[in-house]
Amino acid sequence: MPKLCPAAILSTLSLSDDNHVVLALSGGMDSMVLLDLLAKAQTLAPFNLSAVYINHGLSPNANDWAEFCAKECQKRGVTFTSKSVKLIGHDNIELKARLARYDALEKSMTSSSHVLVTAHHGDDQVESLLLALKRGSGLAGLSGIASKRSFSQGVLKRPLLGFTQQELKQYAKEQQLSWIEDESNSDVRFERNYIRKNITPILTARWPTFVATASRSMAHVANAQELLDFYTQEALNVCCNANELSITKLMTYHRIQQDLVIRAWLKRFELNPEQQWLDTLKNEVMHAKEDATPKLACGDYEVRRFNHVLYLLKEHEAAPVQFNALWQNEPQMALPNLGYLHFSSVKSQDALALSVSSACVCFGKLSLRFKPAGAQVSKPLKQWFKLWQIPPWQRLQLPLLVSNNEIVAVAGVASNTLADDALLWLDWRKS
Repeated sequence: MPKLCPAAILSTLSLSDDNHVVLALSGGMDSMVLLDLLAKAQTLAPFNLSAVYINHGLSPNANDWAEFCAKECQKRGVTFTSKSVKLIGHDNIELKARLARYDALEKSMTSSSHVLVTAHHGDDQVESLLLALKRGSGLAGLSGIASKRSFSQGVLKRPLLGFTQQELKQYAKEQQLSWIEDESNSDVRFERNYIRKNITPILTARWPTFVATASRSMAHVANAQELLDFYTQEALNVCCNANELSITKLMTYHRIQQDLVIRAWLKRFELNPEQQWLDTLKNEVMHAKEDATPKLACGDYEVRRFNHVLYLLKEHEAAPVQFNALWQNEPQMALPNLGYLHFSSVKSQDALALSVSSACVCFGKLSLRFKPAGAQVSKPLKQWFKLWQIPPWQRLQLPLLVSNNEIVAVAGVASNTLADDALLWLDWRKS
């Protein structure tokens, strides 16, 4: 393991000349070590450096700590900023403080050249591992704190993850650094503090290299997760088309991969259902009877199945359209949340031929008869929809042009007029 020094930090960060490093500075020992290392690293390579202190307002000493950080940055010629955040309520305060802190830090990341750095170290990784085990986390949780990830417009890096807290203490002692002690760090009601005070010392006393070996195992888990994500994304690209997921294609993959693909699909819509919901989806939707039209709610969405495809829809996307109006040769007609119908004497791509100059525009008349141009027989519209394999909810959202109680056109699909007999051309413009 390399010695903790400015050169080692530069090697880990892999900075470019135009990078602007933003340090999340709390004033504690860990972040003061990183501040000192980064300030000295500037003598080895050119990069911009600034520090940001986030005042959560949880301690009466918070303003003093901000002043301490400002003075330490001034001594090193580092630009300093203090930002205040407000936390609402006292439940789950650790999570709220972390979310508020990162939300405030995002505002300092205004370009792709910005690199946010935090002082998380190897002991923090062990704490993350134990908390993940307590929660029964999967690979993503067991892989711990990521050394690098995208953040706001830039990137977040944690250059101290390869070092133990003991190594940081040794550096702070050698460099005669000053830091503050947050009184909340001794409060074992917080889970990380409990682990830090009562569990990690026992593990490292028995196995001195435990932090390093646990971090190595977590790195292996992170690699496995990365590989799994890669193949899951490949499978998702094969099975998915926007809000549609092919069951037929999905079933060609291993059953575990199937679950991962479904979750990756739902994640695109910021959905993360519990395992029980996923089991219900597979048993009652995907494997429902062939002629069934099952659906399952998920947050503000619902999943429907039709013709071996899953559809993820908002409620309004599956609702029948209530609309009825007379078209009398106007060049266009607005539709409720569905764009408008455009009528022209000039044919455009995908436009339908019309041989009438007036008609009723309506939706959902599935029992009316329709004889598409070129068809041999007339059938109720619902039979054509079934033949065309149009999902049931979409059948109630397609604009119909009706004349003399017969359908003359289904916008976007078919009309009863051959191109040579066209008086007008109908184009459904949905946006």
